[in-house]
Amino acid sequence: MNNQEFISHICNYYKESRELKIPDNPYKIWRGVNHSISSKSEDLFALFIAKRLNDSTLEFIVDKTMTCKISGGKSIQFRPDLAIVENGVLTHSIDLKMDMGYKRRYFETEAFENLQKRFNIFRKQSFESVSYKKNDNTKIYLDVSSKIKNQIVVISEKNGGKSSNRRDMILDISKRDWVDIYYLTGVVHPNNASNKSPRLNVEEFDRLIKDIRVLV
Repeated sequence: MNNQEFISHICNYYKESRELKIPDNPYKIWRGVNHSISSKSEDLFALFIAKRLNDSTLEFIVDKTMTCKISGGKSIQFRPDLAIVENGVLTHSIDLKMDMGYKRRYFETEAFENLQKRFNIFRKQSFESVSYKKNDNTKIYLDVSSKIKNQIVVISEKNGGKSSNRRDMILDISKRDWVDIYYLTGVVHPNNASNKSPRLNVEEFDRLIKDIRVLV
């Protein structure tokens, strides 16, 4: 799956999300708000990254709540859209966003500050600090990589308010060692009325894959 195929799938998800998910009927039923495409996009993104890395030793976990135990403190829970595990070590925590929307100046929020505190804690943890339960209720324990980052992958530059919001976000995040951000498309949003194809930010795709490889 190449970059264009990945984004084309996302565009098609948006088109499908406008449709009613019920059989044809004689009633006047119509949808005012699109169905959410988040879950489908997370699955697709996991497949896209897995294909690009092409490493059978890696495990890709989508949207799973995990618990990090803190020595002498209260455990904290987190749920990455995509977690990557290598030989029992949590190496990646990736947050997939379709756009920044109401989080357009996310780097200035209390939520972002709390995220920074969390990742600083993660990077100092020791043996079997993180755990989660599989679907059969088996509890799995993971170590945490000292290099782990919060990688924020934004599908579209659009719907983020003023362009200065994005520039400020990129500048602020570039100064931090625990987080990175990537904007994969521009010009038009994948969900646009004319069904135009967004511009691919190829350099951002390349940087994302390169950074993921570095952390593995």
